[in-house]
Amino acid sequence: MSLPKIKTAKAVNYTADMIAVIQSYDSFNADVAQEIADQIGKSRRSVIAKIKSLGLPYAIKRPTRKDGSPVSRKADTVAAIAKALDMPVDDLDGLAKAPRLALDNLLMNIS
Repeated sequence: MSLPKIKTAKAVNYTADMIAVIQSYDSFNADVAQEIADQIGKSRRSVIAKIKSLGLPYAIKRPTRKDGSPVSRKADTVAAIAKALDMPVDDLDGLAKAPRLALDNLLMNIS
């Protein structure tokens, strides 16, 4: 006969006070998460995970190119080319493997 497993108490990673600090903020992004992390002695990544686990809105900083323009997916550029040419995207299968600069130039010259 085997003995039943005894569940041990799990150590609390975030105290009620730490959660109160997180919930005292209105909006969340990487800078706010770092500020909270410095206050409560946790890593920024841990704070971001806790923010998300609490169901609070977290704004992700979208990457930009060196010139400051937003990064777009090549598939989106190909879709824009197909729309500009009034043709189905499936007819341009494989075009997404072309260099980004070539796709951007093509889109600029047909629009």
